[in-house]
Amino acid sequence: MSGSTEPRIDYVETGEGPVVVFVPGSIGTPAIWKGIQKRLPGGYGIVSTSLCGYGGTEEARTLDDASVAHQVRVIKFVAEKTGGPIHLVGHSFGGTICLAAALYGDLDIASIATFEANPLAMIKERAPALYDSTREMSQAFEAAYDAGEADASGRIIDFWGGVGSFAAFPDVVKDYCRATTFANVLDWRGAFQFNAVAADYAGLEMPILLVRGAEACPEMVVITEALGSSLPDVTPAVVEGASHFLITTHAEECAGLLAGFLDGLDTPS
Repeated sequence: MSGSTEPRIDYVETGEGPVVVFVPGSIGTPAIWKGIQKRLPGGYGIVSTSLCGYGGTEEARTLDDASVAHQVRVIKFVAEKTGGPIHLVGHSFGGTICLAAALYGDLDIASIATFEANPLAMIKERAPALYDSTREMSQAFEAAYDAGEADASGRIIDFWGGVGSFAAFPDVVKDYCRATTFANVLDWRGAFQFNAVAADYAGLEMPILLVRGAEACPEMVVITEALGSSLPDVTPAVVEGASHFLITTHAEECAGLLAGFLDGLDTPS
């Protein structure tokens, strides 16, 4: 906290028009969206933030309380600051938080676009054994962090993006991964506590764009298929040649999907 009761939360705003709020995932900051944002047509108010423990957003969680409710409060703070209905755009855990905000945040959300959102409970419903192996992987990751493994976060990067994904990152990104590993530990704890199921998502009435990479890991394929069959107003899309980090590796394709989705809505001003 600074000199007031207002929390320290990233809020980067450009442009004017219907408000589109960009939410990065774990180990992400507003910068991760630049490739997509610069390719969007004009006429939107672009707002970017970061989840707890990343960028300029303060950490509000502990090992004993890593609930996604803390992340939903970030979205609520940003939404209230915009002063109107919002279009939410989220990647990975950020996409999960966008869905959580729609379920529990009591917000005026016009639409949601997710790029490889990963609500883990959807694996449990469809593929319990895969869910169990995912939990085991996350526990091994946390144990590696506790043991002082410098590149423990590389386990997570390679889990979602494929073996070699972490090694291919620029050094500055690797360093940021290392610096924010504890926040990622908390992300995983919160993710396993977020237990929304298909019946919950069936109650979301806003239009939702659901994007994954064609090279997505098996867990992501299960999640996306489960969400796609649960959401009542969903537009599914697959980006060829892409995996989990598609918003940077395939920014042009992702921007095109997002622009087309937003353009097709009855967009509030």
